[in-house]
Amino acid sequence: MAQITISCSIPVDDEVVTEFLHKYVLHSRVGAARKLRMGEKGCFYTCSLYGDDHAKVSGLIRRMLAFFESKEIPLTILKIGTQDSWYEVDPEQRDPWKISPQALLALLDAGPNDNTQAALST
Repeated sequence: MAQITISCSIPVDDEVVTEFLHKYVLHSRVGAARKLRMGEKGCFYTCSLYGDDHAKVSGLIRRMLAFFESKEIPLTILKIGTQDSWYEVDPEQRDPWKISPQALLALLDAGPNDNTQAALST
């Protein structure tokens, strides 16, 4: 299963965004605000794709992407494959693992066994 993380690309200090994460990602308000202020290093959402809860996860991710786009807040989305580990991701060199919001949407639309290389490429 592919795994992803989502963070803001820039530090964010916004009560509406903090409340959104509190409500939908179930972070405390203080924890959400702290992660948002950390920018790219403040990952606020991590999940595996194509699990038993894929429909729920997909809906939440789509809601997050739409919300952050409406607020014009750029996101950093990292994706690793089934055989990869987050320990392999260098926090200072994230580019090899970055994907765009559009690529993430394509991943959500593709099945785990689909041969959708465009969706899986970074």
